[in-house]
Amino acid sequence: MLNHPLFLIGGMAVVTFIPRFFPLLLLSKKEISPSLSRWMSFIPVSIFAALVASDIFFWEGTFNINPVLNIKLVPSVLVVLIALKTKSLLWSMVLGITAITIMWLIF
Repeated sequence: MLNHPLFLIGGMAVVTFIPRFFPLLLLSKKEISPSLSRWMSFIPVSIFAALVASDIFFWEGTFNINPVLNIKLVPSVLVVLIALKTKSLLWSMVLGITAITIMWLIF
């Protein structure tokens, strides 16, 4: 009975809710220094960059920067170039999806 998926989902909900709720409860009435607030603003960007970099550079469990073996490198470079040129999330996503699809079909 305890291995039912609803117990697993409920347990995961509680485990993810606790670390979000208690700091909010404890720190909601306190002032945070501007330097700490500015430092904390970089955390989401850092986490996102780490997730993206690990997905791009680690192919099949090993670090790989060979564009022939790692098909995510060429589309990633193209996306960065288009993002810098157009500053458009839409065009970056369209190019990235198209490029990775072409790479999957070729290799």
